[in-house]
Amino acid sequence: MPTAKTVILCAGDFPRHPVPLAILEQAERVVCCDSAAEGLLAWGRQPDCVIGDLDSLSPNLRQQLNDCIVHVAEQETNDLAKAFRHCLAQGWNDIVVLGATGKREDHTLANISLLADFSLLCPNINMVTDQGLFLPLNESGTVPCRPGQAVSIFNFNPQQELTSEGLLYPLKNLRLTRWWQATLNTALGDEFSLKMTGQGTVLVFLKH
Repeated sequence: MPTAKTVILCAGDFPRHPVPLAILEQAERVVCCDSAAEGLLAWGRQPDCVIGDLDSLSPNLRQQLNDCIVHVAEQETNDLAKAFRHCLAQGWNDIVVLGATGKREDHTLANISLLADFSLLCPNINMVTDQGLFLPLNESGTVPCRPGQAVSIFNFNPQQELTSEGLLYPLKNLRLTRWWQATLNTALGDEFSLKMTGQGTVLVFLKH
């Protein structure tokens, strides 16, 4: 199970699975994206920081959480990106993102794709959902897993070739031009490896 000192809690579906809930409970600090603070308070924990353009935070909560609010008015990036930049500015680079999926599919896709960008500045960042773990890789390496675990791979550089060892359906110098092309695979053992040619970010999804 991933652990982190800092959780960024997005305003998607609040976690229900034991894995993300344990991460949330053990985190030293929780940075909420705007209205995600409502779900955290209902769960019984006070946010350490609430950040965003505050367009979806109720006036009552703005007043209640005034001491921990960081208002960022710009509209060039979403609240997750604002929270990520704030965390790095504070020196908080041990980060797990929760609550990033659900409610709206466009927000879900945007949040998942942002993970690839964030990993260039914060290599240890990952995203945990009620279904599994998104792990970014920026170079060839080995991924711990369990035999029979469901695995999907998404590549953000279609010019990059991927080769795998330890998956039921091996990748052999494969260039992924569509997100579906390396999904729904299965791990054969306790780890599998990915060899990447060139530069680019790969997101590995491991089902709980």
